[in-house]
Amino acid sequence: MKLKDSINQVVCWANDKDYVVLFEKDGDDSVDCCSKVISIKSTNVLETQLYVLLHECGHILIDENSSVFNFKEVYCSFGEKSKTYKSFRIMEEVEAWKRGRTLADRLYIDINQEKWDRAVARAIYKYMEWAVS
Repeated sequence: MKLKDSINQVVCWANDKDYVVLFEKDGDDSVDCCSKVISIKSTNVLETQLYVLLHECGHILIDENSSVFNFKEVYCSFGEKSKTYKSFRIMEEVEAWKRGRTLADRLYIDINQEKWDRAVARAIYKYMEWAVS
């Protein structure tokens, strides 16, 4: 399956959940579960856009289906600078990547495992740097 087709398939999945996916030059690679908007940076290569989109959909799945960890409760109970808050942010990010990968499998989207692993590592490393700052 071509990258564009895979992206379109994930966009359709998000649309079925009433989310709008915006591909913009200044997109910030994020999801807002309240406004139901996913923002993807369109200047990234298509494969990166696909992987980030899957990751953001992973956040949607966490929001809809919860998790072993109650992320929202922790975020409300601890300050943004606390170790607990930061640790749970990193845990949520890892969980979103995991659920995004599972979604790709469910949608029969081919993933280059080496590139996926690098994308995950790059993203999680940035969060780890943020957490210790």
